[in-house]
Amino acid sequence: MTGCCNVFKVELRWPEQIATSNWFPPLVYTIFNGLLAIVFVAFLIMILSDSIPDIGAFWLIYLTNWALIVETIAMVMLCISTVWAYAKLPDGPSQGKAPLFVRYTVALWYLIQPLSLIVVILYWTLINPLWDLQPVDLLGLWAHLLNWLCLLLSFFAARIPWSFKNFIWGLVFLLTYLGWTLIHFFAQIGTPSGCELYIDPECPIYDAFDWNMPMMTTIITIFALVGYAVLAGLYTAFVRCRQCCFPTPVGEVETKDGPQNVETIENAA
Repeated sequence: MTGCCNVFKVELRWPEQIATSNWFPPLVYTIFNGLLAIVFVAFLIMILSDSIPDIGAFWLIYLTNWALIVETIAMVMLCISTVWAYAKLPDGPSQGKAPLFVRYTVALWYLIQPLSLIVVILYWTLINPLWDLQPVDLLGLWAHLLNWLCLLLSFFAARIPWSFKNFIWGLVFLLTYLGWTLIHFFAQIGTPSGCELYIDPECPIYDAFDWNMPMMTTIITIFALVGYAVLAGLYTAFVRCRQCCFPTPVGEVETKDGPQNVETIENAA
């Protein structure tokens, strides 16, 4: 039981690993996260304004939109946490435990990082494949590519620790959505625009992910979950790259008053 709980445990040094960046001084990093939060909120509002009048509550059936909501919440929470951490930056070293709000923020940040990439991959291979590409407007491009690039910037700019076990948060999210697809199928909720193969209540959320054909859908599910684990490994490699390219000198940390002689704030993942 303890081992299971440890998988979900969020450990970081407060406030250094939230308030400091590989790229920016603390104040600039705080502004950077504020701008990212504004961008995510603005695009979510535009997407909702564009979609809700046409499809109403059906907007909530899609994986992309689940991801957009969680990403936006996570980036707003990260902005708040960064401001909070900046205000708490010490004149010297601190080993304080992060507040619960901040730990929830980091858990969501762990969730959205590889999740955003798997949404991109699934969209450009199953929903709108690159080899049979349909036109995509700016909002669609944001939802299926640009948001991931912004999150990747956040990943490399941050000093939030990452290890392979952190993929568990996104896995729980994906399994939850998988359960939702089954509820959608058995409850015969249907889709806003119908489909060619079935009557409206029997239409799958995505044509390429159809529980009316359980064998193929199960295979896609297995590949997607294995692919997600591979992406978690990729992000673990990213953090190694981050540590190599932007090492924090041992015994030195950024504070409001400049570098201080303390332990490194970048834990090995």
